[in-house]
Amino acid sequence: MAESIFAPLGTSARSMLFVGDFTVWQTAAGLAEGFRKLGWDVTEVSSNDALLHSRKLALRAAGRLLYPAARRSHNADILAAADRVKPQVMLTVKGNFITAATLNELRRRGIATVNFYPDRDFEHDGMPADALDQFDLVATTKSYQISYLEKRLGADRVAMIHHGYVPEVHRRRTPAGEAPRYLWDVCFIGNASPDKLAWLEPVARAIGDARMIVIGNRWSELAAGTAVAPYVFGGPLVGDQFARAIEHSRINIAVHHGAGGAEGWADRVSTRSFEIPACGGFMLHIDNDEIRTLFEPGREIDVFADSDELVAKIRHYLAHDTERRASADAGHARTVPAYSLHARAEELVAAMDERLRGNDA
Repeated sequence: MAESIFAPLGTSARSMLFVGDFTVWQTAAGLAEGFRKLGWDVTEVSSNDALLHSRKLALRAAGRLLYPAARRSHNADILAAADRVKPQVMLTVKGNFITAATLNELRRRGIATVNFYPDRDFEHDGMPADALDQFDLVATTKSYQISYLEKRLGADRVAMIHHGYVPEVHRRRTPAGEAPRYLWDVCFIGNASPDKLAWLEPVARAIGDARMIVIGNRWSELAAGTAVAPYVFGGPLVGDQFARAIEHSRINIAVHHGAGGAEGWADRVSTRSFEIPACGGFMLHIDNDEIRTLFEPGREIDVFADSDELVAKIRHYLAHDTERRASADAGHARTVPAYSLHARAEELVAAMDERLRGNDA
């Protein structure tokens, strides 16, 4: 591969081609800024530019018709950008729409290919079945995927790096030392699923006069006719409003999508596990060994194992404001900045330096 025009600068000009969704609250945006803070030159190729996204039925139909051409255009954009900037590394979050042929061509040019993979499963629209095998390094956020990936790719091509939060968005707005103005007593933010509904229904039946809000996609349909329905906001909140909803709620519940996919995996932590404390929210998280390695229950967050314990702890923390606020402060201190996506970028650089020794990266 021909050298970059900045090659004479040597390692002081490490260069990355980053393919992803760079909307400000997204994982790719947080990681990209983290790499820049570490001195990397980051060239972005948006995974949204060639695709047509809309909630309108007619536009969605048009998007499906245009999808094959859009996917070809996206892959051509990646190769054109690689030819222009000649990076050492191509990084993507999840790798939607990137074909195995594109990855092979990047590797042929001497560009290391890295996938920061944040999802529970590997089978979904937009992820070519054979593409994952073409990455030089897959950094998963899911500890339960490690053995599967090591068997599929080899241990030297796999790393474990947790989710994180975007510092520019997931932050406290209330001045230090002041209590937020609380709008809700109990808050849940996340896309609807039957498992989440099963956790929230006992809460909705038990909270009495407490103020509750449930925010996310598809809740109006899934919760219709249940005790949760009166508390549904009716759509998602993202970015700054997402962060405000967390900060201005006394208690934030963290539960996940539930088991599924070909392997029957179930999340133990997710982005929400880090975003809630980063925004200054008090977090009640479903209990498991992994969350206990990240936070100290009873001091920085609290946990629950079943719906009875969840309801009991909601009642406890609504009645003990000082204890709840102290826990939120401790959780925030634990999270910021150690669990930021800027910090995850540093971990990813270390993983690349260790595992990609044969590449210029």
